[in-house]
Amino acid sequence: MTARRLALVLLLLAARPAAAQLPTIFPAGSIWKDLFYPKLFWIPREGLTVGAYYGVLLPTRYSDATAAPHRLLVALDGQIATSGSRFLTLDAWAPALADGWRFHLILSLTHWMREPYFGIGNATTADSGSISGSDRYYRIERVRNYARADVQRRIVGPLRLLVGMHWEHWFLDTLQARSQLSVDLASGAVDRIGVGTNDVSARVGLVLDTRDREAAAQRGVLLEAIHSRADADVAGDVTYSRTTVSARGFLSFGERWGFAGRVAGQSMTGTPPLGSRFMVEESDRQYGGLGGPDSHRGLFWNRFVDADVLFGNLEVRYALIPYFLRTVAVGFVDVGRVFGPGDFTLTTDDLKVGGGAGLLIHFGSETAVLGFSAAYGPDGFNWLAHYRWPF
Repeated sequence: MTARRLALVLLLLAARPAAAQLPTIFPAGSIWKDLFYPKLFWIPREGLTVGAYYGVLLPTRYSDATAAPHRLLVALDGQIATSGSRFLTLDAWAPALADGWRFHLILSLTHWMREPYFGIGNATTADSGSISGSDRYYRIERVRNYARADVQRRIVGPLRLLVGMHWEHWFLDTLQARSQLSVDLASGAVDRIGVGTNDVSARVGLVLDTRDREAAAQRGVLLEAIHSRADADVAGDVTYSRTTVSARGFLSFGERWGFAGRVAGQSMTGTPPLGSRFMVEESDRQYGGLGGPDSHRGLFWNRFVDADVLFGNLEVRYALIPYFLRTVAVGFVDVGRVFGPGDFTLTTDDLKVGGGAGLLIHFGSETAVLGFSAAYGPDGFNWLAHYRWPF
């Protein structure tokens, strides 16, 4: 994120309290609440972008012994850029609506006209002059329309069983005759380019969650083990399996100081094509692979892509404002690398290391977060916007 975008983000921060005063659709005294904020920013890659987020939530009750930020949230999020990139997502999440159960459904239509792509593997290099700005050599067109559903059931204590389904139609293509993607296609390193692909999978997993609260946890652990399987003989066009294991821990000292850490690894077997390698599994969502605010803030979005990935994060957190409009300063170190299909191993060799600092602000609800980070990594400085806690 450039300095210009940072300035626009800060303007949005200043404008948010006024947005909170917009008329609500619920009468005074209603237990239902709503969240609304507009989006307006500019970046060289996409140009001017406008959009909005609107969510309706049912808060948790004071009598509820739960770490969930709400009982039910239904949100509509969308934006469109002058480049042609756009997305529209309907997210229905019920982590505490029924005792012992969690439900999650996401429907999304996404079309990115300037998606970053730097090649396959842990040894890819990038020309720093072409990483940012309007240069299209490291850009691809990426369509990702998907439906995702999860059900979790408490087994005993903090241990839950997860069962889910994922349907996705993706499409990848080059933006010009010569680009990193066209070079990889010519060499045979990637396939299914310019071809619409249906990726259908089922997953099952175990989740051990002792966090004091799910949004910006201060104490506890979150351990996850998830296995998913796509089989073209049953549904879709691709066959592969994906196993993801992660561990997160949180520790606080008083109201202001805290430490947080995460280690995550994912391995894919079979023949996963490029479009299936971009994502990492988590119990409540998928997120992009190595690079960006969700995995490695010292790397650009999608900086390293492959079937297997290993990364870790260590944070020191300090609550500048510990209560309403909670504002937290973060110092962090991120490490990680990728491997070819089935080559995953626990190692410190060839890890990409980055570190920096950031600021995250809550807007009256733990689920409404906006902030930014500045980090230095293998390709130099990286600026990123945040719309949720990294982990």
